[in-house]
Amino acid sequence: MNFPKPEVSRDAVLGPLTAAQHPSGVGCVAETPGVTLTHIRADTPEGPINRLELHPPEGGADLPFVSGPAIWAGPYFAHFGHMLAESIHRLWAARYFLALRDARIVFQAMPGAVRRPWFDAMLALVGIAPERVVLIDRETRIEELHVPAQGRALGGALLLPDYLSLFPLAPIDVPADAPKRLYVSRTGYTHSGIYLGESLVERVLAHAGFAIVHPQDLPLATFAGMLRGAETIVFAEGSAIHNLELTGPIAARVMVIGRRDGMRRKFAAIVTSLAREAAFFAQARVAGSMGWDRANDQPQLNVACSIVPIATLVEAIGAFAGIDIPVPDDVTIRAAMREDLTRYMADPRAGHASTEAERAKARAALQDNPEIKALLESL
Repeated sequence: MNFPKPEVSRDAVLGPLTAAQHPSGVGCVAETPGVTLTHIRADTPEGPINRLELHPPEGGADLPFVSGPAIWAGPYFAHFGHMLAESIHRLWAARYFLALRDARIVFQAMPGAVRRPWFDAMLALVGIAPERVVLIDRETRIEELHVPAQGRALGGALLLPDYLSLFPLAPIDVPADAPKRLYVSRTGYTHSGIYLGESLVERVLAHAGFAIVHPQDLPLATFAGMLRGAETIVFAEGSAIHNLELTGPIAARVMVIGRRDGMRRKFAAIVTSLAREAAFFAQARVAGSMGWDRANDQPQLNVACSIVPIATLVEAIGAFAGIDIPVPDDVTIRAAMREDLTRYMADPRAGHASTEAERAKARAALQDNPEIKALLESL
């Protein structure tokens, strides 16, 4: 199986990431003689398209210098999900090509960027020693920049034939006692979006024999091993799904519970390519948010709470898993939805990027939703 050799730019200059003009764009400072850098995204209706906006460096004679070969890995994002979805998909070359197995690896980052706590663990799971990696946040001259082909794009589009055959890029141990059924929860991340009633679904599934997993509380390697060892996995929609991009194809059947619009566009390509079988529960109605999207003058939809038909969902999970799961009654369901709504609205992390006035506006819009109003009036 042959994969394309990286293009090589000599005496290249890389600088920090910058603001982009396009809403889906990524800006950076770069001058790479003989090579045009690209960063493909496929999370919009246009499909796979280059979103990298290049800006010339200011230059200078005293720039920091990286000698010898270095691999361009693309942009570094401080967001866990985006890092997995977008920025691990050139690292295959660091292991595939013998001549690059000791080369430095460079990511372009925003000025002052720091390595997030999960970053080194992510590198280990793709077989990269963390000390090989450099974050470029100021103009730096690179003696010999190797630019590998991007294997996959945000949105899940595969850009290289046979790319999935490379995974896992490093061994992933499966625990001997790995649970066969997993529910991957978002209840620990209420502030960044939740479907109301999830706490009840957790309890019902735990009683039915599912292991309830909060991935943020586990080492990445442990969670990856659980994913590879499971037979049935149910995800609440969120960044945890991108952990499958580390494991490569798995034997499990995977179901995703949507909590916002566009769930299939974001995750269908990833899940269907990596799971033995995939199903998507797309019946969420976005109710509102505690944060405000000032660019569009509306509540922040990506961190919204949503309403899902819980009884229908429980039945769908039971059918997918091939087991009989008792459906809670309406009184129990509404009580759980109120509990989750109260927790969502009270979470001090909610709407943290919004001003007090914007949070007040978002809260008012949420409380004005008829379904939310009915839940609050029954408290």
